Amino acid sequence: MPGAVTGGEDSNVIVILVRDVMTRRLVTIAPETSCDEARRLMDEHGIRHLPVVASGRLVGMVSDRDVRSAGAWDMVAGQIMTPEPVTVTPETRVEHAARLMLDARFGSLPVTDVGHTLIGIVTYTDLLRAFVQVIETVTLERIAVDFSEAT
Repeated sequence: MPGAVTGGEDSNVIVILVRDVMTRRLVTIAPETSCDEARRLMDEHGIRHLPVVASGRLVGMVSDRDVRSAGAWDMVAGQIMTPEPVTVTPETRVEHAARLMLDARFGSLPVTDVGHTLIGIVTYTDLLRAFVQVIETVTLERIAVDFSEAT
């Protein structure tokens, strides 16, 4: 996992950006996509969030909860989506994205460039994977340092 490790002997600062952990292979839908089709795509790809894109721009997000809430109603994504979702950029620090997700109880954040073009998505799973990698890296580094000092 890319990321910078800086600091002296006693302190390391690991800087990880959203671009280092985001999912780039996206499944998206249009505002006119039926809820049944959205559910099918979520099931097929094992995902819980679908960015809604119109004319190449992110216009909303649909979650599995949104689709379930629509139930048997004949609705489309544009009717159930969260419009103008909170987004992050690839240069956003992971801890900032995580804080946004925790505070607002979001399961994911779309990643956009300056023109609101969707370029990725960062999910709880992506952040948890990054957290585990950091813990493993720091733990192994400390074990290696402790081991080398003991000999």
